[in-house]
Amino acid sequence: MIDAYLGFLLFVLLKISGGAIIDGTKPLAPKSDAALDLLASRKYCGYQHVDDYNRENDNISIDEFPWIAQLLYGQDKKVLCTGSLINKRYVLVTAHCLVSGRTPLTGVRLGDFNVTSDKDCIKHRDFGEECSDPAEVFEIEETIPHPEFNGSYDNGNDIGLVRLSRDVQYSEYVRPICLPNQESVELRDDEELAVSGWGTLGDFKNLTEIKKKISVKLVALDECQEKFKTVRVTVGPNVLCALERNFVTCRGDSGGPLMRSVKNQWEAIGVLSFGLRCDRGYPALYTDILKYINWIKENLRK
Repeated sequence: MIDAYLGFLLFVLLKISGGAIIDGTKPLAPKSDAALDLLASRKYCGYQHVDDYNRENDNISIDEFPWIAQLLYGQDKKVLCTGSLINKRYVLVTAHCLVSGRTPLTGVRLGDFNVTSDKDCIKHRDFGEECSDPAEVFEIEETIPHPEFNGSYDNGNDIGLVRLSRDVQYSEYVRPICLPNQESVELRDDEELAVSGWGTLGDFKNLTEIKKKISVKLVALDECQEKFKTVRVTVGPNVLCALERNFVTCRGDSGGPLMRSVKNQWEAIGVLSFGLRCDRGYPALYTDILKYINWIKENLRK
């Protein structure tokens, strides 16, 4: 009878303690959202349908870079920055797009290819016409600039997150990009990379009507630092530098991703932070995402 009673007490204590009384330790608390990895799964992030067929030319395709977002400001929803979708609720941006005293961020548009039409269509030589789903605008639930960004581009920390008001439904035209892990990033000087955005086509020019596709070349940090010394700009250690090869990044492209393709799976390795005007022969500066990957994960929630 005593043994049965002791057994019952032990059962009760185990239930109360979560099963961790045998070695005297406290039960493990359930993981918070910050402790979970809420980035998009590498089973599907970073893939795009355009990599599955032969291209007719090097121009951007209707389903290329489906993670690129337009950041919309004010009541007229003007595009002033770019971002990239990293899971169903979050867009990765630069901090200066969130705290620069500009008109308020009022929305994020995903799935666009040509801003002059709601539903975009293009004709392929081999398989006819392809039309995308209509672009979709999401309201903003929260903006999260890096707390140590002080408005200066030379101290780094120019990175931020936008939490959307509802989940994104993935499709061929809207899906997230992967973020790097330590094992995946082995960058080489002069490596060929890509950038996309919705900025102007140059100084004193109009915003692009079609999503940009820009080829860039990675520039060594020490070479980049020496280049910017000539104009008295300090380049810190938490940035990547890349020089444009065909088109240019300009106003409105801030926050756009610096991207690399690894076996046809795209990763965002940088976020466009600063450029010395447009088309001046200087590299653009990108916040090095790998340096902030823990901060990004800690600020995601379900």
